[in-house]
Amino acid sequence: MLSTLIRLKVLPEKQAEFEGLVAQLVQDVYENEPEPRLYEVRRCKDDPLSYVYLFSFKDEAAQQRFQDADYHTQMAPKAVACLDGDPVYEQLESFY
Repeated sequence: MLSTLIRLKVLPEKQAEFEGLVAQLVQDVYENEPEPRLYEVRRCKDDPLSYVYLFSFKDEAAQQRFQDADYHTQMAPKAVACLDGDPVYEQLESFY
């Protein structure tokens, strides 16, 4: 299983737009992907302009299908335009 954690910040004036884009993305993932193990996005309670994505896919092929999906490729540039700086990516692995 492939898991990724992404930490990012959004521009204050783009927060509502970002949250709308992400809400639709999460819905699209669960409606269209055959096996997303987990796809969640959360806003940080202590810093409401910071967000954490946590997602897991069965394998590399499943993750690539998601990355190539029309709904993702159309949304991604819009979401990136809302960011304040570069996201930080962490690849995770299971230990059990």
